[in-house]
Amino acid sequence: MVSGYGKYISRAAQSEWMHSLRPNTAHIEFAFNNGDDGHPLLAALAHLNSIRTVGVESGNGYYFRPRPTVVKRRFVYDREIIRAIDRFGCFFPESASSEQWTELGDVDVVFLDKWGRMLGATVTHEGMIITPDDEDENRLPR
Repeated sequence: MVSGYGKYISRAAQSEWMHSLRPNTAHIEFAFNNGDDGHPLLAALAHLNSIRTVGVESGNGYYFRPRPTVVKRRFVYDREIIRAIDRFGCFFPESASSEQWTELGDVDVVFLDKWGRMLGATVTHEGMIITPDDEDENRLPR
């Protein structure tokens, strides 16, 4: 785990981590914890196709319990997605900020390789970044 709480991860470090995943990223999933209606990220990425599903099963950073009301959007990797996340302030506010969220809001992000394996994931409400090193051989958290 890069951090147990987002206030310890600077915006620059968040961006650097995200950019480090680019060479191996094939898909990016967004889990909109409060729904995706009118979310500004979707307006920014309107020119890209995505697969929308309601409900998230466990796996790929979503541990232990399914979340039936979460809206998930899966995009094929495009550099514009990384740029948009950067423009929205990355995943977690800076430690000095009094804000609970960046402009991205309560949205978890999962970066996947071409085999569908998680390269990294965010747990926004806990301010955590999870990497495969944080998982055991069964893809569960250590």
